[in-house]
Amino acid sequence: MDEPNATPPNRERHLMRKLRPLWWWLVLVFVLFLIHEHLLWLDRTRLVFTMSLEGQPLTFDATATVGGQEKASGDRIFLGSHTFAVVHPKVEPFSTNLFIWYGMHNLGDINLKRAKGTLSVKADPPATRITIRGPDFTVTVTNSAGTTLTVPTDRYRIEAEYMHWRETGEADVTMNAQASWIFAPRLGTAQLTCNRTGASFQVLKPDNTLVEGGEFPFIIRDLPEGSYKLVAWHRENRREEWLMVKAGVTNTAEVQFRYGAVVLETEPPGASVASEDGREWGNTPLMFVELTPGQRQYQLRLSGYSPVTAIMDITADLTNHFHTNLFSINYIQAMGSARQYLASADYERALSAVSEALQANPSDSDATALRNEVLGKRAVHQAESLAKQGDYIGADKQLESALLLLPENGEVEQLLADFKKREPEQIERLRTEREERPRKVFDSLLVKRKDAALFDAHELKTSKPVFEAQSAIIDSLSNVQPVFHVTRSEPPAPETFRIFASQEFTGGMRQCLIVGGRVNDDETQILFKVLEFKSHHSVTFTGGLTFNTDYVPVHPSRIPEFTDKLKAQVEEGTTIVTERIRQAVGQAPQP
Repeated sequence: MDEPNATPPNRERHLMRKLRPLWWWLVLVFVLFLIHEHLLWLDRTRLVFTMSLEGQPLTFDATATVGGQEKASGDRIFLGSHTFAVVHPKVEPFSTNLFIWYGMHNLGDINLKRAKGTLSVKADPPATRITIRGPDFTVTVTNSAGTTLTVPTDRYRIEAEYMHWRETGEADVTMNAQASWIFAPRLGTAQLTCNRTGASFQVLKPDNTLVEGGEFPFIIRDLPEGSYKLVAWHRENRREEWLMVKAGVTNTAEVQFRYGAVVLETEPPGASVASEDGREWGNTPLMFVELTPGQRQYQLRLSGYSPVTAIMDITADLTNHFHTNLFSINYIQAMGSARQYLASADYERALSAVSEALQANPSDSDATALRNEVLGKRAVHQAESLAKQGDYIGADKQLESALLLLPENGEVEQLLADFKKREPEQIERLRTEREERPRKVFDSLLVKRKDAALFDAHELKTSKPVFEAQSAIIDSLSNVQPVFHVTRSEPPAPETFRIFASQEFTGGMRQCLIVGGRVNDDETQILFKVLEFKSHHSVTFTGGLTFNTDYVPVHPSRIPEFTDKLKAQVEEGTTIVTERIRQAVGQAPQP
C-alpha cells in the first residue's frame, strides 16, 4: 500500500527531466524574441522636430545636436538621457535635456530667438536723416541727434544726411554687445542778403559745382566749412564774390547793387518813353529807379505833340530829374473845330472835338470851360425839345443841369422860370391820364371780345400797389377751388395789368377779363367782367363720326329759353369771381 503512493513523485521528476530541454528552448526563443523586438523598436526610436525664428519660418540653416552629434529631424536616437541643442551664429543658443525611450519622439516646433545686440549712433549737429541698413533690419530717423537700438546681430551700413553733406560708415553688432558710430561734420550756416528785391544767386564750390541757388534773402544750413563762390544777378547785372564759411556759426554775406534813378515829366503828361534801342518803357510821368551809372538818352513822344529827346548823366545813389513842356498840334485844331460846331448848334460833334482837345491837354482850363459850355447849351436844347412835347417837368430838370454848367446865365434862368409856371398844367394832365388809364385799357380789351358786351362790368378798389394786387388775384384764382386757368399778359400801359382766366365745368365754361391800374398814389382800380357760356354738343358724319362742342353765351339774346338755372349760373360766376378778387385785395365780403 505504501509503495504505490510513492510512485507519482518519481514520475513527476522523471517528467520534469524530460521537459527541461523544452523549457530551455522556450526561454531561448523568448530571449531571441525580446532581442528582435528590441532591435525593431530601436529602429523606430527617432527624434522629430521643426525650427522657426520668432514665429516665422527659418530662412537660414541652423545646426541641431544630440549629445554633441549633429542630428536632423527624423534621425535615429539612442535610448537614455541626452542633451538637445541648436547652434547658429545669428540665433540665441538653445538646449534642453531629453530622456529617450522606444518609439517616435516629436519635439514639435522649436521657436528660436534671433541673436541681438545694441547699436548706438550719434550725430553732432543733428542730421536731417539717419539711415541704418542691415540684411534683416532697416530704420530711418529724421531731424535726429542719434539713436540707440536693439538690433539683430549683423553688419550694418549707417548713413547720415545733411542738407549739403553726407557720410557713410559700417558697424558690426554682436550678441549682447554694443557697437557705436559717431558723425561729427564741421558745418556752418550762410545767411545771404541783397540790397535789391528780386535778385537771385548761386553758391558754387571752387570746381563750379552748384551747391544752392534761389532768390535773396536766403539761409543755407548745414554747409561744410570752406570757401565758396557767390554769384548774384539783378535785372541784367551780375556780381561775383567769395563766401567764407566757418563751422558752428552763421556766416553773413550781403551783395550790393548800386543804381541811380531818373524821373521824366512832361506837360501834359502821358508821353511815351523809349530808350535808344527802341524799347518802350511806359508814359510820363515815369521813374526809373535801377539804372547803372552812365549817360542815358530817351525819346518822349505824345500824339499831337512834337517829340523831345532827353539826355542825362546817371549818378549812383542820386535821382536825376528831367521836365519839359510838350507843344500840341491837335489841341489847337480840336478847339477850333469845337467852337465851329458849337456855333452851328452841332452839340454832339462839338463835344467830340472838345474831348479830343482835353485828351491832348487834360488839365487845360479853356478846354474844360468850352466842354461845360457845350454840355450846358445841349441841355438847354433838350429842355426846349421836351417843352414842345409838353414835358415841362423833364425840361426843368435839363435846365437845372444847364445852370450847374452855366451859372448865372440869364437866358437859362428865364426859361426855367417860364417852364416852372407850366408844371401845374402838366401835373393835372398827368393826373387825369392816370385816373382814366385803367378804364381805357379795360375798354380796349372788351373791344377784342365780341361776347363781352353781353355781360355786366364790375369795379373794385384797393390800396394795394398794382403788381401786388395782380399777384394776389392770380394766386386766388389759381389756388382756390374751383381753380381757374390764368393767363397774364404784358402791361399795356404804365401802372396797369391785364388778366384772362377761364374755368370749365359740366355743361359750360366761365371766363373773366380783369384789368387793374393805379389811379392815384393811394388807390388801385380793378375792373372786370365775368362771361358765362353753355356747352352745345353736335355730331357730324363727314368722312366719319365726329363729336363737336360749341359754347354759347348765357344771355337771353343768344338762348331763347333763358331759364332760371342759366340766370343762376351767371349770378354764381359773378359772385365767385367778385369774392375771389375781394379776398385777394383785402376787402371784406359784401353782406
